[in-house]
Amino acid sequence: MITINVKELCRARGIKHPLPALKKAGITHYVAHEYIQGKKHRLVTSHIEILCKLLRCTPNDLFSWVPDKPEDDYPENPLQKFRKKERTDLNELLNGMSIEEIEEMVKTRKKAG
Repeated sequence: MITINVKELCRARGIKHPLPALKKAGITHYVAHEYIQGKKHRLVTSHIEILCKLLRCTPNDLFSWVPDKPEDDYPENPLQKFRKKERTDLNELLNGMSIEEIEEMVKTRKKAG
């Protein structure tokens, strides 16, 4: 089954209150709530763009896949690219780091990018 993982992406981006963020980005309250709860099973094309801009991701990042049947779970299945991944909670990561560790991480990132 393919699911839309807006809530997980918001958490990974450090968005503590996704509903107001999605509403501010231009998605109605009801639809935003459905995305966050994982109850929305269709994406409007314009919402894909809004979500990708807000979450700084690609359309592929919006979807997760878990095989419905064991026989669907084989390495060559093209849906493996959408396999559900554990996302890093940035707030949790940063709260566990010292200021020096954060500064070093930022310096390393600046050198690489």
